[in-house]
Amino acid sequence: MMEYVFIGLGIVLLAFLVWRLKVSSTAGPVGKEPFVLPPNVTLRPQPLLTDTDLLLYNLIRLAVEDHYLVFARVPLWSIVSVEAEGTARSQVLRQIALKQLDFVLVHPGTKTAEQVVLLEEGFPAQLQEITRRREIQLVLQAAGITLTTLKPQTSYTVPQLAQLFGVGEDE
Repeated sequence: MMEYVFIGLGIVLLAFLVWRLKVSSTAGPVGKEPFVLPPNVTLRPQPLLTDTDLLLYNLIRLAVEDHYLVFARVPLWSIVSVEAEGTARSQVLRQIALKQLDFVLVHPGTKTAEQVVLLEEGFPAQLQEITRRREIQLVLQAAGITLTTLKPQTSYTVPQLAQLFGVGEDE
C-alpha cells in the first residue's frame, strides 16, 4: 500500500515539474523585433552645450582639474542610488527620470558625484522651472551632494570658481 502512495506522489511531482517547465518556457522573454529607423526619419547630431555653457564648462574644469572630473548634461537618476521598499523606488525614479543636471563634479577616487552645478534660467523663473529645481535640490540634499547655482550671464574667473567649489589654494 505504501508503495502505491510513493508511486502516486512521484507521478504527481513529475506532472507538476512538466507543467512548470511548459509554463515557464511559454512565459519567457517575448522576442522583440530589432529597432529599425523608419525611412522618413532623419537624424543629425546636435550641440550638447551652448557657447555660454561651454565657456562655463571649461572654466569649471580648469578650476577643479586636480580634484574632480567634470561631466555635462547628466541625468539626475544616474548619480543617486535609490533604495526603497515596494513601489516607492519606482515612484522616486519616475519622478526624477527626466531631470537633467548641467554639470556634475565627480571625485576620481570614489567615482561618486560630490557637487552639482545648475545654471539659472532666464528671469523671471517659470513655475515649472522652480518646481524642477526644488525637486532636484531635495534629491541632492537627501543624497548628501552639494548644489551650486551659477548665473550664465555672470563672468567668473577660475580662482572664483575654485573658491566656490571649495578647492582653492588654501584648501
